[in-house]
Amino acid sequence: MRLYLAERDGKLWSAGFSDGVHPRTEDEFEWRLGKETRWRRCGSEATDSETLQNAVKQVNEYFAGRRQAFDLPLALRGTTFQLRVWEELTAIPFGGKKTYGDIAEAVGLPTAFRAVGNANGRNNLPLFVPCHRVLAAGGKLGGYTGGLGLKSRLLAHEAAVSAAGARAMSFT
Repeated sequence: MRLYLAERDGKLWSAGFSDGVHPRTEDEFEWRLGKETRWRRCGSEATDSETLQNAVKQVNEYFAGRRQAFDLPLALRGTTFQLRVWEELTAIPFGGKKTYGDIAEAVGLPTAFRAVGNANGRNNLPLFVPCHRVLAAGGKLGGYTGGLGLKSRLLAHEAAVSAAGARAMSFT
């Protein structure tokens, strides 16, 4: 899997995923950022900012099962409603799941579950603002900007790490 990260003014500005099932190019990532956006490319230690270095370190820890929450300065850009939705997403614990309806209710608009789905689709920092933890009614996967296969793998990763942690803490 390839992760694209962009930093601006010391904050994580955007993130994107690419894998063999749902490939994305760097050009597509840049297109989503917009031509007017100046950003710093992750990859060369000489040019990496402290923010990007910390983000890469924390993502590696996440996938190694040693990190369950990210501690990074984030640049969230959106409407007041989108920001409220994304704040609710960050409250979903590692390995947890909520439905679009749960999030709509939490932001005080119980019938706005479709708008919650649209806000998830506009999330410029997937993984860091964990929209993969939001499911459709009945536990269906719903959508994901990185593709449903990636959403499924992220949920399976968190479930496996959570189960391993529970077994490690067990006294039986």
